[in-house]
Amino acid sequence: MTSFCVIGIYVDNMDKALEFYCEKLGFEEAERYDNGCIVRLKNEGPPVILEKVENRSKIEYPGHSQVVLGVETDNIEQTSKELKTKGVEFLHDRPQAFVAGHVMAMRDPSGNVLELLQFNKD
Repeated sequence: MTSFCVIGIYVDNMDKALEFYCEKLGFEEAERYDNGCIVRLKNEGPPVILEKVENRSKIEYPGHSQVVLGVETDNIEQTSKELKTKGVEFLHDRPQAFVAGHVMAMRDPSGNVLELLQFNKD
């Protein structure tokens, strides 16, 4: 069976990435490899790694092909408000409706797009 075994996030500044993913989003550092060039985060699903790269990409969102990571919440209004107080910058002022619920896009310090998602409960 085919399955994803790891989620890799390329970052141009490991310190800023760790501040964003750990202090703001609430992940925890699990392990460091290669003198801290790769950091694995604790995650309930597939392993998530931050990997240091030299150059930052310009990511156009939305409407361009790309991989976007989603972070699920049960209350998008409350969670987005809490993240804003921690300095997370969203690309939308308020949740946007989509066919499965609501979404608010944000960028990490390296420009990677993540979506805060609240799915409809039927």
